[in-house]
Amino acid sequence: MSAWTEKYRPHKFDDIRGHRRIKNLFEQCAKKGCVNLPPIILYGPPGTGKTSLALALAKEAYPDIPHHVSTLYLNASDERSIEVIRERILQFTKTFWPGVIRRFVIFDEVETMTEPAQAALRALLDDVDREGHSKSPLFLFLCNSLYRVHTSIRSRCVALFCGHVPISHIRDTLTMIQTMEGIPDSKQSLPSDITFRIQRGDMRSFVAAVQYGTNVNEWDEWLERLGNAKDGKSIYVWEAGLQKSPFCILIRHIFLWLEMKGLFLNNPTMEEFLNLCLRVQDAGKETILSCIPPAWEKIIHPK
Repeated sequence: MSAWTEKYRPHKFDDIRGHRRIKNLFEQCAKKGCVNLPPIILYGPPGTGKTSLALALAKEAYPDIPHHVSTLYLNASDERSIEVIRERILQFTKTFWPGVIRRFVIFDEVETMTEPAQAALRALLDDVDREGHSKSPLFLFLCNSLYRVHTSIRSRCVALFCGHVPISHIRDTLTMIQTMEGIPDSKQSLPSDITFRIQRGDMRSFVAAVQYGTNVNEWDEWLERLGNAKDGKSIYVWEAGLQKSPFCILIRHIFLWLEMKGLFLNNPTMEEFLNLCLRVQDAGKETILSCIPPAWEKIIHPK
């Protein structure tokens, strides 16, 4: 079974949802063959369309030329050896094809490479600088965390942030996929507002959930139980939550939920609860269950 994340990946800028400013910039550059465009870093949370934007730029720059001729895609998590990477890039750039002026080298998950390996990429970028940005390869680096990219790469690139795709676009895309695949509509396969925030708008994980029939809203029921727990009973809900996830992750979901419910405002016990969470975040399960449930119940059942 092929992955639907690839089957339904958008290949044109018109098909990519969100990222209006980046798309407008790339569309103008593609019309000119990306001449004078410096190396690019696309960074942001997983599943927000970084790879699709990079591939669309390469595709639309040379729409009538086979993709493998103009574009080399490298995933740093699979190819960590800088020697292998250099050899593949050199072999790729030595081939010529009529009509291809600038080739594209798309470097995914660059932040997963070791620091020395990242630093070694500087030589490739310096070669580009010496040749100018008219005929030399165009490097596009993709990553989740910009701060984990070596300064020798960051200083030679223009960094563009890819934020979350709006939840309305994600729901429309998932509904379209359900229709194309003949899957009955289900609220479980469409992300709720809190799920969208918990998963940071990760389109890839939502599409995979539709393909494999996974309930993307796995935290909704637990959060609802926690919010409705009676005095003295929330400890059982907290215990169930700690079986699903570490406390540091669990409390992040709760803070997002509290914010959406407006419970951060005008609640004198909230500061006390937040400070308590910080104090016990690395404590054992017994310590957490002894102090967090009573503090939580002061929030949802203020006297």
